[in-house]
Amino acid sequence: MNKQAIVGSTIIDGTGNAPITNGTIVIHDGKIVQVGSADQVQLTPDTVQIDATGKFTMPGIIDSHIHVTPNQDVPNDVRINLRVGFNAINTLRQSLGAGVTTVVSIGGGPAAVELTNAIKEGYVDRCANQITAGVVNASGGHVRGRHADGPWEIRKAVRELASAGCTMIKTAATAGFQWEHERVHWPDYTEEELTALVDEARMRDMPVAAHAHGHEGLKYAVNARVHMIHHGALIDDEGLEAITKADLYFVPTLFTTSIGRVALVEQPWTKERMEAAYPIHREGVSKAHKMGTKIALGTDGGPGDAMIELSEFVDCGLSPMDAIVAGTRNTADALSILDRVGTIESGKDADLLIIDQNPLDDITTLQDQQNIALVMTHGKVQTTSDEMKIYLDPRLTGPPKRIVRVNADM
Repeated sequence: MNKQAIVGSTIIDGTGNAPITNGTIVIHDGKIVQVGSADQVQLTPDTVQIDATGKFTMPGIIDSHIHVTPNQDVPNDVRINLRVGFNAINTLRQSLGAGVTTVVSIGGGPAAVELTNAIKEGYVDRCANQITAGVVNASGGHVRGRHADGPWEIRKAVRELASAGCTMIKTAATAGFQWEHERVHWPDYTEEELTALVDEARMRDMPVAAHAHGHEGLKYAVNARVHMIHHGALIDDEGLEAITKADLYFVPTLFTTSIGRVALVEQPWTKERMEAAYPIHREGVSKAHKMGTKIALGTDGGPGDAMIELSEFVDCGLSPMDAIVAGTRNTADALSILDRVGTIESGKDADLLIIDQNPLDDITTLQDQQNIALVMTHGKVQTTSDEMKIYLDPRLTGPPKRIVRVNADM
C-alpha cells in the first residue's frame, strides 16, 4: 500500500489532548506512522496526500453494543442464515457510512464469526469492523444464547464459544425491560456463577460485558470483576460507587431509553419500564461523570445511533471532548483493543473520520451524515462525500483469488 497523508485538518486524536491545528497524519500499510503539525512532519515525494484543509479528523467511533444479527440461537436454516447474513452486511455498511468504524455484534455468537473473519480478510468490503460476542445466559434469563447454569456448566459454555471463534462474552446479571414475565430488579445469575464466567473468560483474553440495570445483580457483576456494565438504567449511588471503586467501565446505552427509541416500542410493559427509567438513567450518567467513573459507548441500537449516544452524553454533562474520548479511546480500552484502534497515534490502525464541521463546537454535527466527508479503515478510504470522491478507489481490491472447484470430477 502506498504511503498516504491526511493534511491540513484539525486533529482530534481521541486522547483528550488539545487538538492539533493544520495537522498531518502519515499512514503506511494501513497503520498510522506519524502524527503532528504540518511543520513537524516532512512528507516524502511518493506520499499520496488527502487534502482535508478546513476539516476535522478524529478516530472512528466504536459501538460496543449493537445487534448486527439475531442472538446466537437463530434456527439453523440455510435460507434464514443467508437473509440474516445479507442484512448484517447492510447494517455494517450503514454503520461505516455513519462514521462507526468498529461494532460489537453483541449476541451474534458462532454464526457471526465467519462474517467477522470475511471482513477482516477483505472478502467483504465497505463494512465496519466487527467483534463477535457470544452469549452465556441463565435458563429463563433475560438474554437468549447458550443456556448454562452453575459454575462448571458456565465454564463449559465459555470454552465452547471461545473455540468457535468468539472473542468476547456477553451475559445478563439482571432481568430487563423486554419480557413480560421478568422484573427488572431480578438477578439472573448468582455471584458465584458470574465469578466462574469471568474467570474462564479472562483465561482466554475475552472481555465480559454484563447486562445489568441495577440492584443486587449489578453488584454481583462488579464483585465478579466483569470488564463492563452495560445499561445501568436503574443504577443507584451504591452501584455507581462500586463500579468506580472497582475501576470498571460503565456503558450506559442511553439510546435504549431515549425518547425516539421508546416511541417505537410496541409492548406496553416495555414502554412503561423504559419511560420510568428515563430520568434515573440520565441522572446516573451525570453522577458517574462527576464521580470520575470510566464511561464507554454502546447503544443497543442500530447503524449511526452511536452519534445520538454522544449527544446524550453531552446532555448528561460531559463535554464534547469527553464524549468523543468515551466513544473512541475508552471504548477501545473497554474492549481490550486499544493497542490497535481508538486514538490517532503512531502504530494504530488508520480507522479515521474526516468531518466538515467541528464536533467540539457542536457534537450533534456527527448525527448528520452529510458532515462526514470521509471514512477510512485500515488506511483504506471506504466511503466519502461527493467532494472527496477523488480519494475513493472504485476498484475491487479484495484478497488474492483462489480457485475453488465444486463437484469437480477428480
